[in-house]
Amino acid sequence: MALERNAKGREGENRAAAFLESSGYSVVRRNVRVPGGEIDLVCRDGATIVFVEVKRRDTRTFGSALSAVGPRKRARLRRIAADYMQIVAPGTHFRFDVVAFDGDRMTLHRNVF
Repeated sequence: MALERNAKGREGENRAAAFLESSGYSVVRRNVRVPGGEIDLVCRDGATIVFVEVKRRDTRTFGSALSAVGPRKRARLRRIAADYMQIVAPGTHFRFDVVAFDGDRMTLHRNVF
């Protein structure tokens, strides 16, 4: 089960990265691990660094993929991004996007939080 979930997660990240690149983003890093968590994709959209969370829901039993990025997850991503930015690109503008997969439907939510 966990192996299947990891494979689906990796497939979702691959599809999201390809979609973002076709939309003009450049993927800088994938699966950035820092103390406190992981960022799925770090991209550039022009001069802006974009932290992208990829979420997948095969069914709506537990809500939409976007709703899975709740307040606790957003707070954790903000902390991780702040640490990353301090080291890699202090003073650079950044934002948070979410690529949500609800079943086979993929949606890009820009500047979500």
